[in-house]
Amino acid sequence: MSQERNSEIIRRLHGIGIIPAIVLNNVEDAAPLAEALCRGGLPAAEVTYRTDCAHDAMIAMKKARPDLLVGAGTVLTKEQVDSALDAGAEFIVSPGLNPEVVRYCQEKGVVVVPGVSCASDIERALELGLDKVKFFPAEQLGGIKTIKALCGPYTTMKFMPTGGVNPKNMLDYLNDPKIFAVGGTWMVKADLIKDKKFDEIEKLTREAVVSMLQIRLKHIGINVDPEEGKETAEKFAAVCQGKVRQTSKGYFGSDLIEVMTRQQTGTHGHIGIGVSSVERAMCYYTALGYEFDPDSVTYDADGYAKFAYFKGEIGGFTMHLVNN
Repeated sequence: MSQERNSEIIRRLHGIGIIPAIVLNNVEDAAPLAEALCRGGLPAAEVTYRTDCAHDAMIAMKKARPDLLVGAGTVLTKEQVDSALDAGAEFIVSPGLNPEVVRYCQEKGVVVVPGVSCASDIERALELGLDKVKFFPAEQLGGIKTIKALCGPYTTMKFMPTGGVNPKNMLDYLNDPKIFAVGGTWMVKADLIKDKKFDEIEKLTREAVVSMLQIRLKHIGINVDPEEGKETAEKFAAVCQGKVRQTSKGYFGSDLIEVMTRQQTGTHGHIGIGVSSVERAMCYYTALGYEFDPDSVTYDADGYAKFAYFKGEIGGFTMHLVNN
């Protein structure tokens, strides 16, 4: 794979945020599982080499949902790397750091995310030219506190914690800028797959994404004539018990109401939706079929989206995403 393609895969992993780590015992479960994950808003799967059907399962998942980002997990040998690539794997994950396996993946040009558990592992990863690693087993090793401590001397490294990550603690990880994604199993538990409860998997997947995104109403923008702007803002500020703040586009009549006198958008105005990550929210909504105005997107210093308008209007209002 090209460096450009690998960069795009890393960007997608970051955008998806939660990477389901899957153990499959039957190939027949692969396709409906892929459908459930994509419908739920997590178009990614790390299929672990803990069973003999991992190779065929990856093929079946990608065939069912070409938009699914498929990777191989628990990769311990060069032979498993070859098997995974033959099955169409787009990234490789391992529980530990085996320099031989890492170098082999690099020779093959595939994204590799090896596991680390201590400072010595991180130094070996840096020596191999890596800046993305898995932290495993995350909770057993002290979780986000340990990762933050390790980030002190290793400022360029970013982590994908896996092991013990669940709906109660995932935001502790994902809200930290040093975390590019987390690995999770709670939405793809073995019993759910065995009992073919794919509707439940879809439900748990969607709940995980919505929880990750922390979607909330940020503010409402209304369009008014320029001469009415300040007075209108003052009235809203009085009702909302806030303060008037002038901007380049008009006024805020408290933090909840933006009064637009210039650069107006939408027939009546706009609605600002706050999310934990615009990049991840765009990935989620795009997977659900929504479109964004590319000219409206702005980016942070790392190249990730921090602001974006949806295409079209709802009830005369345009909508945009902004980081909380």
